[in-house]
Amino acid sequence: MKKIMTAFALSASLSVQAAPIMNFFELGIAEGQNADYEKVAEYNIQTSLKNEKGTLAMYAVQPSEQPDMAYMIEIYADDAAYQTHRESPQYQAFLAQSPTILTDHKVFTPLVPQFLGDKKVQTTAPYRTNLVMVEVKPQHNADFKRIVSQEMAQSLETENGVLAMYAATYQNQPNKWLFFEIYADDAAYQAHRQTPHFQAYLKDTAAMLESKDYRTVQPLYLGNQGGVSWTAR
Repeated sequence: MKKIMTAFALSASLSVQAAPIMNFFELGIAEGQNADYEKVAEYNIQTSLKNEKGTLAMYAVQPSEQPDMAYMIEIYADDAAYQTHRESPQYQAFLAQSPTILTDHKVFTPLVPQFLGDKKVQTTAPYRTNLVMVEVKPQHNADFKRIVSQEMAQSLETENGVLAMYAATYQNQPNKWLFFEIYADDAAYQAHRQTPHFQAYLKDTAAMLESKDYRTVQPLYLGNQGGVSWTAR
């Protein structure tokens, strides 16, 4: 059984049997519109998390060396929660302003969540964010999923500085994975890399990978409900 455990787990709006929704957006920012984009993204995230119990996390980040590009990672309790967000005033306001603040470069990637785990994040903290795309040899995908899920769960349980770890596969390419991670700071990330469970993960999955694309990203605005713990079965 697929389960979501959050602070809202007892709410009728969040079914414990629901399949969560995870989306990844790559957006081009129009010249001179960075400040306006950040303002609109912040308002959208703040308002959505405040008013929508089924909106579990929204993260606006930016490639460190590409100020004209932005990424958005979204997680919803289920499809109904996602549709509620799409109809919300703040999302409609974002759509209304997007022709001015965004370029024609808009790439939407629907994902299939495999592991979701987080703690509450504060918007003003100096977090370290990581975005990684991995392609796994198809014959190893099941073993890779098991190893990744175990490593992420252990990291969240044993490391105070690990605040969020999400793993999902591309909807139309199940052996292509996306990881998004949040650490308290750079020191927490470096400490994580030295842990026995992370070192074991590197060793156990090295031969399973076709490719790995690590993207250095900086947070623009991060928000979540906190307390999500979910693994696909």
